[in-house]
Amino acid sequence: MTAPEHKEHKDPNLELARALFIGMAQRIYSAPASAEQKKPEPKAVAALCFRLAEAFEAASRDTPKVKAALEAASKAAVKLDEVDLSQVIRSSERT
Repeated sequence: MTAPEHKEHKDPNLELARALFIGMAQRIYSAPASAEQKKPEPKAVAALCFRLAEAFEAASRDTPKVKAALEAASKAAVKLDEVDLSQVIRSSERT
C-alpha cells in the first residue's frame, strides 16, 4: 500500500506578497536608520505584504470587468437543479 499523495496548499497570493515584500524590504532596509525610528521586523513587513495582497485580490473582484465576467459565467453555467432528467432515467430503466 502506497502513501497517499500529499498536495501542498498553495496560497494564491504568495507571489504577489513576495513581490511586495522584496520591493518594500529594499526601500526599508537600504535606507539609513535614524536614531529615533527603528526599522520594522522582517516578519511584520511580510505579514503586511500578505494583508496587502489579500486586499488587492478582494478589490480586484469588485471591478466592473470582473463582475461582468462573473455574471456572464453564471448565466452560461448549467444549473443542475433546473435540468429535467426524468426522460433519461425512464429510458435507462427500460433497458
